[in-house]
Amino acid sequence: MIISVINYKGGVGKTTMTANIAAEMAYRGKKVLVLDLDPQTNLTFSFLTVEQWQHSYQHQTIKRWYDAFIDKDEELDLKDFITRPERAHKRLRALEATGILDLIPSHLDCSFRRNRTIYLPWELAN
Repeated sequence: MIISVINYKGGVGKTTMTANIAAEMAYRGKKVLVLDLDPQTNLTFSFLTVEQWQHSYQHQTIKRWYDAFIDKDEELDLKDFITRPERAHKRLRALEATGILDLIPSHLDCSFRRNRTIYLPWELAN
């Protein structure tokens, strides 16, 4: 199952809804992968602290994967960018949930622009 939360209007609750849907699905035993494509990185910071991101994850973001593909013609395995946020994982275990919540973090400098055209990762394969 794929759930995508998209709306160009700001302030409508996309980040909050996405984080809560992901957490609830993991609580109900599902394996969840959250992919943060927003340059504001708020969904990433719902699961990681800024300090954790700066220390361990700022080079393990969707932007890094995208830039390698576009700028260096390098194919990195997207699986290598998946992280398991410790805080969410501990909370799920404390609730005796059997699901998993993983994240591919965004980057504060995340933009998918090339020649004034916005490309999303799934469009690059075509």
